[in-house]
Parts: sequence; structure tokens; C-alpha cells
Amino acid sequence: MRAYHSNEIGNVVVLGHSGSGKTSVIEAMAYRAGITNRIGRVEDGNTLSDYSPEEIKRQASIGLSIIPLEWEECKINLLDTPGAFDFVGEVEAALKVAESALIIVPATESISVGTKQAMHKARDKAKIIYVSGLDYPNAAYQQKLENLKKTYGKAIAPIQVPIMEGNKMVGYVNVAKMEGRYFEGEKTHACPIPENMWDEILPIKNMIDEAVANTSDELLEKYINEEPFTKEEISWALRQGVMNKTLIPVLCGTNQIGIQIILNSMVAFFSAAGDMVNSMIVKNEETGEEDLIGFNEVLPPSLFVFKTIADPFVGRISLFKVCTGSIRAGMSLYNVNKKEVERINKLYMMKGKELIEVDSLNAGDIGALSKLTYTQTNDTLCTLDYRVIYEPISFSRPYFGKAMKPKGKNNEEKITNALSKLLEEDKTLKFENNPETKQQCLYGIGDIHIETVVAKLKERFKVEVDLTDIIIPYRETIRGQTTHRYKYKKQSGGHGQYGDVEITFEALNDYDVSYVFEEKVFGGAVPKAYFPAVEKGLIEATKAGVLAGYPVLGIKATLIDGSYHSVDSSEMAFKTATQMCFKEALPKAKPTLLEPYMTLHVYVDEHYTGDIMSSFNKKRARVIGSDVLDDGMIKITAEAPQEEVMNYAVDLRSMTQGQGFFDMEFLGYEFAPDIVTKRIIENHKE
Repeated sequence: MRAYHSNEIGNVVVLGHSGSGKTSVIEAMAYRAGITNRIGRVEDGNTLSDYSPEEIKRQASIGLSIIPLEWEECKINLLDTPGAFDFVGEVEAALKVAESALIIVPATESISVGTKQAMHKARDKAKIIYVSGLDYPNAAYQQKLENLKKTYGKAIAPIQVPIMEGNKMVGYVNVAKMEGRYFEGEKTHACPIPENMWDEILPIKNMIDEAVANTSDELLEKYINEEPFTKEEISWALRQGVMNKTLIPVLCGTNQIGIQIILNSMVAFFSAAGDMVNSMIVKNEETGEEDLIGFNEVLPPSLFVFKTIADPFVGRISLFKVCTGSIRAGMSLYNVNKKEVERINKLYMMKGKELIEVDSLNAGDIGALSKLTYTQTNDTLCTLDYRVIYEPISFSRPYFGKAMKPKGKNNEEKITNALSKLLEEDKTLKFENNPETKQQCLYGIGDIHIETVVAKLKERFKVEVDLTDIIIPYRETIRGQTTHRYKYKKQSGGHGQYGDVEITFEALNDYDVSYVFEEKVFGGAVPKAYFPAVEKGLIEATKAGVLAGYPVLGIKATLIDGSYHSVDSSEMAFKTATQMCFKEALPKAKPTLLEPYMTLHVYVDEHYTGDIMSSFNKKRARVIGSDVLDDGMIKITAEAPQEEVMNYAVDLRSMTQGQGFFDMEFLGYEFAPDIVTKRIIENHKE
């Protein structure tokens, strides 16, 4: 494959619901473009883009893959993405570097959740919709068009009407050109429009004319005057409409038939990378000033890393998009984010899992580098005399968590290195070692996401782990007030130990602090030299409460009296006396349990607001309010106990069929109900 220039390169993200046929359509396009000599099947585990053991096992994409095609003297980089919501980070990475989107939708009557999600994610991209599966028994192409039109309005511009014989698509009518085409092997030939199809074609012709009319005032005037559009006007209007994101052509076919028109349409309607003027935000590393630039080969070379792959054999593979200039093997580039220079020994183009070595790649193209020392996802590499930083990808934050426990000592030693590689690869993962609970906690987008990480640990790095629930960080406090005296006295030959304190404990009602310490000792009953020791004892004592051993928050301790011995008193004695005083006093001060509360912002379609409100009632949550956003989505704000929303990522997906999303942050601590307190104390005793 030759080195293409920016005005010959297009990057197309392929989106759709899991099971909609994305991988199969890409496989057929790859075969039609001649980069493979057979059409692989997802069921057989031999497709170009679904190649990992976990993808073959699940028969579904879980990672981003790139398939470069050559068609009509152009290079099209197809970015295959997972349809399952748990792998949204892969979609976000692909959207960052794609100029356009191909939406694969099944030929069923309704608009699926996956279609709505894909259309929403690609809302700022030029789009083509491909209705696949016309040979399925439940195919309903006409109803699908009507529902697309109803949902997305005048932007929908169906170009084809299929010619069917039974359940088999044998040709199509190009309604934009009003030409019939019959399939003959891998090619098509012209044919008359079947007489029995005019009733089906004319409404779609009206759809196209209406969509074309909305692309310019001149064409709208012709439409109003009922003047027919020429083929050239229709072709020009479709391209302009797609590029301006006011038109969405709709194509149709099966997973293998009708593929050529997709390739032709992408070349005809989608912008090349070089056409994308002012499409990137770039910041000058030295001045901090921002600018808008396009994919310009004249500028010095720079690239943006949008994905990292932790390959157990090759090592770290960095996928990048050339933003300016040309990248060549053998050059050195400066990593602006890490302030380090990287040597590019070899330059690659990826085709599924295959690394194909190339000499150079120009602005707008996508490539791969291996074994870079410092570079990670979201880093910018450039020359020393052209130091720029590209806007990073804003990845979805993970909220679904599980605690991991390695099986056996051998796995304990290997898990840190294995996890660090997976965290480099997937920016929607988060790992933390919780010093309080001694748990290793892994957070992802959902349960399926976490399951695949566990599978990768086992398959790639031979590390096996068990998953358990994350321990909720409860706290303890007091509601009352008490004064208690404790004398610590110990004699064991020679100097003894003597510390005597009288302390008043009371509720502070401020759970942002553990304690407040004061002293009101009169007459030198406790020398000032021992005040720090008393406070140190208080610090140690508040680490574990008297109900269930959780840290204590929100108490005020006032030292009011005590006594000392001129020989036996020491800092250790007063520290110990304070700790014992605390333990004996707190049960008298109405101790109670505090539970952590979270603030949630839930974004859903209006249709699901009733289910969301009902769900919050069952979770002891308080709904603070709701707002209607500019795009029609409803934002619901609520406050809920952390215990109740640990699995909210899964719950929300179930309630909204994957359409809803949320963010969550720590709010503070509040008194736990008696039933929760009783359960936690009993669990602690066990």
C-alpha cells in the first residue's frame, strides 16, 4: 500500500449495537477491496477485527481495531468498535480520530437502543446509515425507514430500495439516480426499475427530494416550484448535506450483498482528512495559546496517541493519528506530555492484529509504533521546534467496582505488572489499593467490563484472581456527651507507668474532621508537656470505634483534669491513659454509625424518568431535582447511600436498555438507619 496524502485519506468509525453485524460488514468490505481472499465469520472466530481469544469466545468485539482499505484511489481506515456499552472507552478513542461514521443498523422495524446510542455518539460526525440483514425473516425495511425518518427528521435520505426475490436481495434501485441494478456475482449491471416497485420507490424519492431541498435556498425554491432536480444537483446536494451534517444517506443490503455501494458512498460523500480545516484544537506548549488547525502536510510533523495495546509478545503498541507533516521511520520526536524524546525505529500500519511495516505516513493517516519508552494514550509527539499539545480524549469515568484477590503467592507477585499494562491499554479502568480495607479494588464501566479484565489477566499474563464486593467505608461518631476519667498505673520494678486523665467527649457535628482537641486543665494537674501525648492517644483511639471498629469522625475531646507522678509519668503513660479513657467513655456517649453518601447525576430519556424515580425510592435516595438539557435529555440529581448504588452502572443499564448514563461523586457522611447499623455490627462480630 502506497503512502497516501491527506486529501486521499478518510477515517471512518463503524458504530452500532452489539450483534448488529458491524464486524461482518467490515469483513465483507475488506474482501471486496481485495485485502483478504476470504470472508471470515464471527461464529468461526476468523475475522480480521475480532481476533483476541476473549472476542472469539464471546463472539463480539471488545476492543478497537483498524482495517485499512484502498478504494477508488483513496485510503479508508475503518475503525471497528464494540457495541456493548461496557467498552465505551474504545468508542471514545475511535471517535477522537475519525472524521466520519458508518452506522450499522438491523433491518428490524423498531429503532434499537444501539442505533440511538450510535447516532448520539456520532452527532458531530458526517454519517451514513447501512441497514443490514435484509435477508433475515423479520426484516422490515420500509418500517425501518419510516421510523428513522420519524426519529431523525428530514436529515434521513434513503438512496436505495432493495429488489427482493423471497428473502434474497437480488438487486436494488438507486433512487437518487433512479436507476436499477442487478447483482451478478461481485458486480452489478443496469436493469429497468421493476413495475411493481413504483409505489415503494416514489415515497422514498420524495424523501430524497425533500432532504436535497433543505441543503440550499436555490434547491428549496426549485422544490417548491415542483421543478425536478438533475442528477448532478442531487449528487452535489447529497455530498454537501453529508459534509455539513444535515443529511444522512441510508443504504441497505445484507452482510455480504450491497457492500460495493457502501465503499462508493464513503468515497463520494465523506470528507477526506485533508478537507477538515480548523478541526483540531492545538495548544502551543511554550506560550499556552490555543489554535485551530487541520491535517496539514506542510507543517512540521506531529502525532497524537489515541490507543495503547499491551501485547504480551510485541510489547506496548501505540496507535496514533498523524496530525501534521509526515512521520518517517528513523526520526526522533519529542513527547510534550512526558518531556522526553522518543526514537521511532520502525513505523507500522495495523490491519487487525497484523503489524505491516511502512516507510512513512502523512497527515490524516493512522499508524502504530512499538516499544516506545515513555509514551502513553493521550500523549502528543512532535518536533522540538514545533512543540504543540493536542486536546486529550475525555474518557468515561468508571464507577462499578470489585475487589480482587490473587489466587496464590505466585499470582500476588505478578498482578501489579499485569494490571499496570491493562491500565495503560484501557483508560476507563481504575485501580486502587485501599489501605483501610486492605482490598485491591478494580473499577470499570460495568460487570462485563470487569469480567473481561479478569479473563485478560488469566489469558495474557497467567494471573488468576477472585472477585469480591468492595467493603463500604463506614464511620462512627457520637450523638451525646460524657465525661470520663481513667488512671493508667503500672508498677513492674524500677520506674513504673502513671497517667491520669479526665476528658469530656461531645458531638462535633462536623464529619469532615476526625476530632478537635482542647485542654482546660487548671492548677497544673496535667503538665503542659503531656498535652501532645494526650492528643497522640486521641489520634490512635479514633482509628477504631467501639461499634464495629470503623474510624471515628466528628468528636470534640476536652482534657479537663488529671494527675501525674513526678517519677513514673511519661508520654507513653498519658497516651495509653487517653486511649483507654476513649474506649470506656464512647459507649456512654450514644455511639452511632455513619454511612457514606454519594451525589448522582443521571442522564436519561424522558421515557425512563418514572423508572429512575421509583428506583431511587427503593435505594433510600433523595431526589434533589431534575433539568431538561438542550438535547432533550433529562438530568436527575439525587443523593444516595454508597451501599445502595455500588451496582448502579448495571442497574441503570438494565432500566434504560443501555441508554442512560451517570456520574457520581462523594457527598459526605450521614447517620445510618438502625437496621443498617444493627446489620453492620452483627457482621463485625462474625
